[in-house]
Amino acid sequence: MSEYRKSLLCCVLFCLALGAVAAYDLRSAYLKDEEGARVRVANNSYLIGEWIKGAFKSSDYVLRDVVGQVSLSELVYPPTDMVRHGRRTAFLEAKGKTLPNTIMMGLFDEHCIATHSNVTPGFDASDREYCLNSRTDTHSDTHVSHAFKASTGFLNVTQTRRLHGDVPGKFYGFAALGLDLNFFAKWLEPLSIAPHGVIAIVDTRLSLLARKPAWPDGLGKKIHDPVVESFIGSGDQYKTFRGISPIDTESRLFGARKIDDLPFVIVVGEADRDWQEDWRQRVWGTTVALALLYGMAIVTLRGHWAVLRQKKELALERDRAERLSVTDALTGLANRRRFDAMLASEIERQRRTGAPLSLVILDVDHFKLYNDTYGHPAGDECLRAVAAVIDSRVGRAVDTAARYGGEEFACILPNTGRVSALALAERIRAGVADLNIPHRASAVAEHVTLSVGVASAAATDTPDEPARFIALADECLYRAKATGRNRVVG
Repeated sequence: MSEYRKSLLCCVLFCLALGAVAAYDLRSAYLKDEEGARVRVANNSYLIGEWIKGAFKSSDYVLRDVVGQVSLSELVYPPTDMVRHGRRTAFLEAKGKTLPNTIMMGLFDEHCIATHSNVTPGFDASDREYCLNSRTDTHSDTHVSHAFKASTGFLNVTQTRRLHGDVPGKFYGFAALGLDLNFFAKWLEPLSIAPHGVIAIVDTRLSLLARKPAWPDGLGKKIHDPVVESFIGSGDQYKTFRGISPIDTESRLFGARKIDDLPFVIVVGEADRDWQEDWRQRVWGTTVALALLYGMAIVTLRGHWAVLRQKKELALERDRAERLSVTDALTGLANRRRFDAMLASEIERQRRTGAPLSLVILDVDHFKLYNDTYGHPAGDECLRAVAAVIDSRVGRAVDTAARYGGEEFACILPNTGRVSALALAERIRAGVADLNIPHRASAVAEHVTLSVGVASAAATDTPDEPARFIALADECLYRAKATGRNRVVG
């Protein structure tokens, strides 16, 4: 075979291999971005669900207080003792004002007649869902209704708590409070979403309770979504799915989550064009890069391709070896060798410039117990997760995040004073806590935590040598551990 044919064959094979690698890279990047979107919708739906669940617990405490102070003899309508009736009504109104978005607070007798109410005393609620549930379900004292339009015209949900008498299981009546739908909308306000994302709260009858971006005309209306409807009827607590929104026809990746013991579902969606934006730019960049490389292959095909390719492969291998020599194989952060070199360099630079310099040393609390409890492979995964949090928080090109040794990590922060270094350290500590990695052997918390020591130096107190600076940070780390761990000391 002629050298020309050999070169041509090498060129074709090279182009095919390059295309395969690019396709694999794009596929991997797509799956990574998709997984990131799945994690975000899952986390946001969980966060909102916990907020709402906590809010209904708080309102139930108010109902418990009301039930505990009401005598069954008061449940009479029309009232026979107007003074006593007025005092009780005023008491209910005061209780209702302690909860935002309360539009109704009342007491109902065994016939579901509102004996006391800040809205419509004497109202017959016997056909209302909240009355039927309270009357028929003897296993639970409290209930929360689906969304409905009250007699006053307001869309609301109603929470009830049964009253008890001398006969166990007998229905004596209940205390109730009604919450307008702004109660749900307020939990969506603090959350940021992508430009075409959506967060919605529906009840298990698919009535829309709140949405971001807002859709006022749709509140209380039934949303026809077969996937969500099927999910509600299933035994699953959470479901991720791809679909087209029945409201705005936007294609999204959705996460739907039920709220424990409440008739509500959180639906969070990230639009495909939002979470795929970086990936699509990567596709364009890869396409352009491939085109350029193919062009170079054609230009350099004659006579010199094999030599040029060999040089390129040698250069890539050398670069890879250099990177590996300063990188921790487990976590991908800088290794101890790189850390020592960078710390010495930054201390010397600080002496010249007078700029502040900070050093953060982080230690995974009770990591030996974690390894003993979950095994070393799980320990490695834990360290990778902690390293990922550190790497994501230490974002400047001049900063160095390193694995210092074992379960210890370190961050070198040039041009960073004590206050900023402490703030960064706290963000890292909180980020690791937010991972919620189980650690049942820890004496600090039920999840993996960090203890952090921070040392900072200005031009007037430059440490003599790296070992002295490390000792200062280690001393702060020791105090963090001695005072209870899971904290930052500097």
